[in-house]
Amino acid sequence: MLNISYSNKVKKDLKSISDFIAQDSPIYAVKTIQSIQKTIVLLSEFPYVWKTIDWSLREVVETKYKYKIVYEVDKTEVIILSVYKYQNTWE
Repeated sequence: MLNISYSNKVKKDLKSISDFIAQDSPIYAVKTIQSIQKTIVLLSEFPYVWKTIDWSLREVVETKYKYKIVYEVDKTEVIILSVYKYQNTWE
């Protein structure tokens, strides 16, 4: 199991996501962040399962609320680089 680290950008992304959703529903904001965190925890156990963007970057979509998580795998850790709302253009 690898350690998880967050870029400063991700910390801001998660705060912005939470703040935006909380304007309408504080409970929904908490549930969304929890779901994103659960997906990130899976990355610590199975970092190589999801799609490769290029040699070092990978991505996974949190399936419940559709947030894309971009990350990098290092020998000892998974580095979360970005979290944003996934917009599927063919749905």
